[in-house]
Amino acid sequence: MRVRAADTTIVSMAATESQPEYLEALEDNSEAAIRVRIEELEGEIARLKESLSESRKAKQILSLAGGDLQDEVIRFFSTLGMPAKPADGDRGEFWLVAEAVGEEWAFGEIRESATGNITRELLAHVMIDRGEAGKGDEFPALLVVNTFFQKATIEERDQAVPAEVAKRAAEDHILVVRTLDLVRLRQKESTGFAGIPEFMEKVQNGGGWYEVNASLASRLHVS
Repeated sequence: MRVRAADTTIVSMAATESQPEYLEALEDNSEAAIRVRIEELEGEIARLKESLSESRKAKQILSLAGGDLQDEVIRFFSTLGMPAKPADGDRGEFWLVAEAVGEEWAFGEIRESATGNITRELLAHVMIDRGEAGKGDEFPALLVVNTFFQKATIEERDQAVPAEVAKRAAEDHILVVRTLDLVRLRQKESTGFAGIPEFMEKVQNGGGWYEVNASLASRLHVS
């Protein structure tokens, strides 16, 4: 009688399930090595899946608005080793804090524009809100804007911050950055090219538009 593949599988499974427990005690070195390798591969797969999930989640800041955008940007900074926390109020304000002592070292605001760019009006809000938060005009400030977030393509969204806005931001000691720049900054970091220290230095000591282009090259625009 001809044995079908399905029947063979059933017989094989039944034989495996009926094996006596002492066979496990007779495991040889090759079986032990295979078992260890399987565990290593399963661990590596789990880590890769987690990394892929985190990378995809990080890009959500390109599509969010309002409170969801604010929450995700704060989480985004923290995952890059720049701990952040919400400020009091509901205007998208936040703080970058020193990891060891929790000291606030930069004031930030998060905004979005469905079909527009970063404007001087948004800079003026940061100036006012920074003062109301008890910080002077020279205190480091960061403005994050999800620009053109309703546009359909990256090409449509990848529009330069106007020169007059970059100049005013430099004068007002405010670093402006698009969410697209932040996503690319993360990509740059993941390729092995350190970008976070430079970005933090520009927040702390400068102002203007911090651009990360499609080639992952960074540049500070002050005019």
